[in-house]
Amino acid sequence: MKIQDVKTYVVSQKLARGECFAYSQAWYDSRTIMLLKITTDDGIVGWGESFGPALVNRAIIEHYFKAILIGLDPLDTEVIWELLYNKFRDHCRKGNTVEAISAVDIALWDIKGKALGLPVYKLLGGSPREYLVPYATGMYRSEIPTNNDKLVKEAMTYVDQDYKALKLKIGFGLNDDVHAVAAVRKAVGPGVKLMLDANHAYNASSAVQLSFRLEEFGITWFEEPVPPEDINGYVEVKAKTRIPVAGGEAEFCRYGFNELLSKRAVDIVQPDCCVTGGISEFRKVAVLASINNIQCCPHVWGSAIALQAAIHCAFSLPDIPFALNPQEIYLEYDRTPNVFREELALEPVKTVNGNIMPPEKPGLGIEVDEKLIQSYLVR
Repeated sequence: MKIQDVKTYVVSQKLARGECFAYSQAWYDSRTIMLLKITTDDGIVGWGESFGPALVNRAIIEHYFKAILIGLDPLDTEVIWELLYNKFRDHCRKGNTVEAISAVDIALWDIKGKALGLPVYKLLGGSPREYLVPYATGMYRSEIPTNNDKLVKEAMTYVDQDYKALKLKIGFGLNDDVHAVAAVRKAVGPGVKLMLDANHAYNASSAVQLSFRLEEFGITWFEEPVPPEDINGYVEVKAKTRIPVAGGEAEFCRYGFNELLSKRAVDIVQPDCCVTGGISEFRKVAVLASINNIQCCPHVWGSAIALQAAIHCAFSLPDIPFALNPQEIYLEYDRTPNVFREELALEPVKTVNGNIMPPEKPGLGIEVDEKLIQSYLVR
């Protein structure tokens, strides 16, 4: 079996008025994503996705990777990963190059599963768990200062939909953050897990001050309190707060995660397979997390392809630490407006009692609606 064709698609959804939202670093008025389709000479199709600037990632694949990939055996995922990474090793060990590799690698795992007739998580070694617990990512800002009534209404919508965990965006100033967290916690009650994500809006001293003020609200984790380059800042925040610290969505490859994990800078590590190098590299990050006895919970942001890849990775994770009553694996489930998450896959994610069940079909286990891609294609 050989790779016969490589096609990229940049799709964009303009958000309707009233749907635009902000996190601590920027406003979103659209969702733009790069999708990848790899076809073999046997007619097997694999789908992948990259996070980040879609046009840049597309250029890397179209102008550099495509010529290398044509004619290779798609089952040689490790060989191909190292080949692509080494092409830019002297210049781009992080960023768009690795994001482009991520899309290729995810598509190759999709092909591998379809060729062998098995779901990807089975190829990764199976799963010790029967389900994943999704947490609803939402509660962004539609205006600043924050409208807490609107945040509370959104949070209660997720609770009514049987989500057992929610993630609230913070990073808009210490007082603003505290007021928002207090309002949401009061509304949802003590039984709902509440995660916070600052998207690296603070330095260590501010993040520590904020964590002291938030400890009373029973926070499950404080995500990205400081910029991803500030490993010592992570260590400082982690040492001074009782709230578990999470991070890793902006880190790349096992090499970057090695420093984050060996310095024990986080309590929960969050690799995103559309960022860090695909499913192949996610496996290596999971091994590093296991070595350091640090829990791993995938970060997800993107289309149904990204979500499905993360589901397989999450099911493949070992219990860290191993126990008769192990910690649950939480999977991010973005609830912001995104037609590519909700409609790109012809079948929805299978859930039972609000929990995500293991995929049953070969490969990633989804059928992609290519007509939808054409409807939103950036030409």
